Amino acid sequence: MWFGVSLGGNLPGTPAVFSRVLRTFESDGRLLVLGVSRTFRTRPFEDSSPSYWNQCLVGRTFLGGRTFFGILEAAERRFRRRGKGRLWPRWLDADLLFWSPGDGNLPEGVVAPHPRLSGRPVLQILLGEACRMGKIPFSFSGIPYPPGHPEGPPLPSGYQVVRRFPFPDRTGGSV
Repeated sequence: MWFGVSLGGNLPGTPAVFSRVLRTFESDGRLLVLGVSRTFRTRPFEDSSPSYWNQCLVGRTFLGGRTFFGILEAAERRFRRRGKGRLWPRWLDADLLFWSPGDGNLPEGVVAPHPRLSGRPVLQILLGEACRMGKIPFSFSGIPYPPGHPEGPPLPSGYQVVRRFPFPDRTGGSV
């Protein structure tokens, strides 16, 4: 199965937590991490908490969906939130962005692709970076084109692409 995961957090030390999670994933012989995006800072989506760090990673595993999702939940539990509630500051929020092909025996209530991915252009950009690095088709994410692609959604305001990545056009060349 191919997977895409987003990591987010808004407490001091969050980027170091991302590195620890990545090392844990890479040391697990059942997971193969193929691509990792850069870390990007964003304002909170629905609250007034501190700004978030975001990063995406993609890879491959032979695990079933329930076992893989259990690994994500265990990583989140290892770095607890400060306080109770969905929007409290935290070191790690790990979300399954895509699981391909199909649902792959995911736990009940878990939806892949992530239902809010299409409304989060920064995550789409970071996921696109990780997919390009890992040579995984972005279309596995459930979204046909990443932001900034001529046929994709626009880039979010204030976001500047430092390095433009070539996107294949329909004739096999790049745009």
